[in-house]
Amino acid sequence: MKKAGVWLETGEMFFHDGLNIYVNRVSERFDLPEHEHDFIEICYVWSGSGFHYIGDETIRVSQGDLFFLPVGVSHIFRPSSPSAKEPLMIVNCIFDEKLFRFLTSLLPDEFGLYRFRMLLSEPGQWLRLHEKAGEFKRLFDSLYAEFASKRIGFETMLVGLLLQLLIGIERAMEPEAGTALADAAAYRIERSLQYIRERLHEKVTIAQVARHAGIGARQLQRDLSAQTKLSFSALLLKERIDRSRELLTDPSLATLTVADAAARCGIPDLKRFHRLFKQATGKTPGQYRSSIRAANDSS
Repeated sequence: MKKAGVWLETGEMFFHDGLNIYVNRVSERFDLPEHEHDFIEICYVWSGSGFHYIGDETIRVSQGDLFFLPVGVSHIFRPSSPSAKEPLMIVNCIFDEKLFRFLTSLLPDEFGLYRFRMLLSEPGQWLRLHEKAGEFKRLFDSLYAEFASKRIGFETMLVGLLLQLLIGIERAMEPEAGTALADAAAYRIERSLQYIRERLHEKVTIAQVARHAGIGARQLQRDLSAQTKLSFSALLLKERIDRSRELLTDPSLATLTVADAAARCGIPDLKRFHRLFKQATGKTPGQYRSSIRAANDSS
């Protein structure tokens, strides 16, 4: 099936008898078309070298390279040359998105596979890693052997091996535990703040924000306390007041009423808004707007 000039591979071409995992090993050629798929694919360079074309990028690959490709990412491998002495051999493990979401939700949110959730939250994102000591090869050896032999219980074994592979990839994304964890927490806070700021006019709960960040509410509160020294409710209030200050002093919104500003930042109760605003700034909304205007006029 073709989609906008790119060959579309669908799960029904590979998944049979209710098994939504498929493993194969192929020698890449020049006549194979660029394609995308409606399933998730993990590709491992078994042997040889060549190039991997992913979207608009061209990446030189060699034995030990691994790629995690979400749904809809177009790609194709090519050998270094038609006469390469060693063929470019790729092992592919493909599985549907429903299985992936099940496996990544087995552990509690606060110590689950949150990097994958962050990866898939951004459209078109993919991942490249290189093994350190054959750790991915051993797992792909087992995956390929189980799929090829189809011994009793191989379906369950494949699911278990896939989970091991996902955990192995998660670990490989964390070269320095302390730094990586801090970076991950900072990224979660950034995503959380973006989510909050886009919805200040709505009722926003910590559960909603935690789901967006891909972690549990308790973990998000711990991250917030460590990064901002504020509780969730205090941070939300700070963001609302900061937004109202921007609205009240925006020259293009000179006719905006205090009531409208309060509603836009999610505090529609005008009496409560006045009290909270004065607590935060030392001035009423009207006094604050007038002082900023006077300062701008005198400059």
